[in-house]
Order: sequence, then structure tokens, then C-alpha cells
Amino acid sequence: MRKPYLVDKITAADGDTVSTTRPSTLHRAMSTGTAETLQKLMVNVVTKGTGTNAAIDGVTVGGKTGTAQHGVDNKGTPYAWFISWAKADGDGPAVAVAVVVEDAAANRADISGGGNAAPIARSVMRAALKR
Repeated sequence: MRKPYLVDKITAADGDTVSTTRPSTLHRAMSTGTAETLQKLMVNVVTKGTGTNAAIDGVTVGGKTGTAQHGVDNKGTPYAWFISWAKADGDGPAVAVAVVVEDAAANRADISGGGNAAPIARSVMRAALKR
């Protein structure tokens, strides 16, 4: 986990950079073993579970789907969400994407992270990875 900071760089009046903040590590969020297990579980969501709409040929994609209640007494349209990451096979680039769909144009019972948010995440990841 990176240590947060407010100032990226300081510049002089002429625009020359005087100093730049170097990102630093605050602490480890989880053990390597836990991270590997989480990665495998997220890949399974995309290959075998509720996130199959995020799959991209030739790319390893992991994700987690969900819906969130909305409104007083849950009377509002639920939010569909999908958090994901994708890595091109080999030493290719990687990207992380989170999508929340607040006003899905679907029947309440048909709103889902896999159905509404995952396809949007797939499109963003494809664009970022130039696929």
C-alpha cells in the first residue's frame, strides 16, 4: 500500500520542477499467499462465475461482481458494480478498473454487476490494453 501524499511536485515561477514527491510504501496490505489466493478467486469469477462478460481473449482477467441496495428501504434502483484487473499474457501491460452503474436501464431483478457493469469494464480494459 502506497503512502498518500498531497503534493506531486513543486515548480518555480518559470515552470521548472524544483522537487518531485517520490511514492513510498506505507505497509503491506496482505501476505503474498493471500494475494495469490485472491487473484485466483477473481480469475475464477471471470472464467467460471458471474463475471464472464469481462473476459478478453489472450488476457488474464480477474474480477468481482456485485449489486448494492439503494434508496430508503431499498426502494431505489440497485447499483451494479464490478471491480477488475487485466494483464496481457507474458510481460504485457496491466490495468485495474472499477465500474458502478447507478441507473441501469433494466428491470430491477435483472440488474447485476456481471450483466451491467462487467461489459463496461471489459471495454475499458480492452482500450487500455489496446486489444
